[in-house]
Amino acid sequence: MRTVAQIPHRAMRIVVQEWNEKYHVQFVWGPLEQTYRLPVEGSGGLEAVRGFASRLIPEVEQAFLTMKAARAAALTPDSPEA
Repeated sequence: MRTVAQIPHRAMRIVVQEWNEKYHVQFVWGPLEQTYRLPVEGSGGLEAVRGFASRLIPEVEQAFLTMKAARAAALTPDSPEA
C-alpha cells in the first residue's frame, strides 16, 4: 500500500492510499479510524478522490463522535451489556 496524498485537517489525519486497484481514504482521530474505498478506475483520479474526502468530512466527524460515545460506554465496567 502506498500513500499518494494527505489532506490537511485541524483535528484528523486524512490519508489517501492506493492498493489493489483501489484508493483507500483513511480518516484517523485518536484511537478511532474510518476507511472508505473507491476503485481507481472510474474514480476520476486523485483530485476527484480528494474532493470526495473533503465532502465526507462533516459526516465523518459526526460518525467519530458517535464512535467515541460508543467506545466510552463499552469501556465503562458497569455499563449494561447489549
